[in-house]
Amino acid sequence: MSGEGLKFAAADHWTVLRGGGYQSGELAIPTFPTGVYGESGQVRLAVGSASEPRVLLPLADQESPPDLHGGSALSIGISSFRFKGRSIRFLDLICHSPELEGVFGDVVDSMLARIKHGEGCLDSARSTIDDFRALLVRERASHVDQRKVAGLVAELLVLNRLLDRATSAWAAWRGPLGDRHDFRAGDTSLEVKAALRSGKSIITINSIDQLETPANGTLHLLRIAIEPVSGGHLSISGLGRSAIAKSDDPERLQALIASAGCSDVDDERWNKHMFRVESEQLYDVRPGFPRITLGMLTAGTLPQGVNGVTYQIDLSVARPFLCDAAVYDDIEHRLTT
Repeated sequence: MSGEGLKFAAADHWTVLRGGGYQSGELAIPTFPTGVYGESGQVRLAVGSASEPRVLLPLADQESPPDLHGGSALSIGISSFRFKGRSIRFLDLICHSPELEGVFGDVVDSMLARIKHGEGCLDSARSTIDDFRALLVRERASHVDQRKVAGLVAELLVLNRLLDRATSAWAAWRGPLGDRHDFRAGDTSLEVKAALRSGKSIITINSIDQLETPANGTLHLLRIAIEPVSGGHLSISGLGRSAIAKSDDPERLQALIASAGCSDVDDERWNKHMFRVESEQLYDVRPGFPRITLGMLTAGTLPQGVNGVTYQIDLSVARPFLCDAAVYDDIEHRLTT
């Protein structure tokens, strides 16, 4: 990257902003004026509503920036703020992945150096995005396990179906936030399991409470058998982009996908595998369903020193709990209303 040697310590200023420093005085939100000026004004640093780091590049009144795509880890848009009775426009770059903030800070430092040396703000933004992606390639591991990719593909497949019903349905995707069930709204919960071969009926349960039915609620388990195929129509990039485009809050959804482990839906590591759906089965998780829960343990809790439980279920013995398509349609309805 050009501009090496000039350090603006963007990451340090975001930390101060989160602590309540640099009170606005000029704009409607707290910002840090960098002292670096582009053609239309001063570049500023800010933080978003969830404390995500931002850089604001000033735009002229009629300036229309080119269509820039940052990916799930980096969103790009235009933000306007009132200052002395007039509106000021900025190209707003926001990093949504906490683990990548250090990388983003380095890129912003380099961007500010380039602008200070006379490069235009939009040209700098374009090269910043390229640098950001290049740094991620160097810093990330070279492999994502196929089963992990398949799991996210299955969840994004369900998420797209829900978003077809309601653009706000991303809020029902609770798994990335640490909820014990992948999808939940009110008293309705849905757990999604991907199987890489349609003939295998074994699934893995990752915690003692994963198949715990909500109090006064319902829990269903959806097994999606997906086959890895070259040129398959299911991919992280395709499903992720589709969901983001359907959502009424793309930034929040991008942050959720990042929390699920994929900071950029276009990341090559996450798109080495493509899939097609072979079959789907929906199960009603009710008394008698093969599972282990805390309520089945004598003490009602895990023994001292046991920090977690992972076990496998053979769904071939769960056929009495299979549900038809009408039940699945009703679940989608309840998750989106």
